[in-house]
Amino acid sequence: MAIPDVLASLLLQAVKDHQLGGAFLMLGRQRFIGSRKGRSAELFAQAIQKYLPGVAEEDLCNPKDDYAETFFSRLGFTSVDSLDFSDFEEASLIHDLSKPVGKKLTERFDVVYDGGTCEHVFELPTAFRNIDKMLRPGGVLIGHSPCNNWINHGFVQISPEMVYGFWAKAMGYEVLELILQPTLPASVEKIARTTDPNVTGKRPRILGDLPQNAPIIMHYVVRKPATGGLGGRAYQTDYVNKWDTADPS
Repeated sequence: MAIPDVLASLLLQAVKDHQLGGAFLMLGRQRFIGSRKGRSAELFAQAIQKYLPGVAEEDLCNPKDDYAETFFSRLGFTSVDSLDFSDFEEASLIHDLSKPVGKKLTERFDVVYDGGTCEHVFELPTAFRNIDKMLRPGGVLIGHSPCNNWINHGFVQISPEMVYGFWAKAMGYEVLELILQPTLPASVEKIARTTDPNVTGKRPRILGDLPQNAPIIMHYVVRKPATGGLGGRAYQTDYVNKWDTADPS
């Protein structure tokens, strides 16, 4: 898993706009790719200038490898950990996300970053509930999940319905951001948003024109309740409405 310029720009914006800090966890040990070419590289340079004035892109790189600890430290986090199934990339924490986390990881982190890990975990509900358990009250999950035109990339493609249906409706999280972000350098500005099914009563509708046949990443930022998380079950909104209005006779 890796962080190219377009996703690095979104991370810079999310962390600084929402004033995030504290203990940080990335799922999988992410690699920092940085600038590629074209418009996405220009946008990344602008994001660095805006959010990290006086910092050069090379200052965001690990000095001895291409992983992302330095990048996240430069964003202002006091500690940066990585969690993986094995130590093949020397993650600082080893745990199988398909199994519940224990007390040592419970409420340990202020921010968790899923940069493309959870779609590879077959037991996705367990992985998501592990994230909830690892976050402190008021903590934030930043997700970058392949959402369209990623056939066979993982077990699943995570959609806006999952964010609104699970994180918001079932778990009581606040949705701070959700966009559909093309990843190819030439199309990075053709982003789209969606409707909120918890408002409309219907599954999310895309607002905007996404490029055809281009890989799309869903960027989302959700905040855990400071008190009294719900811990409920997720159901698709439009089906719930049909069940609620059905004539029992």
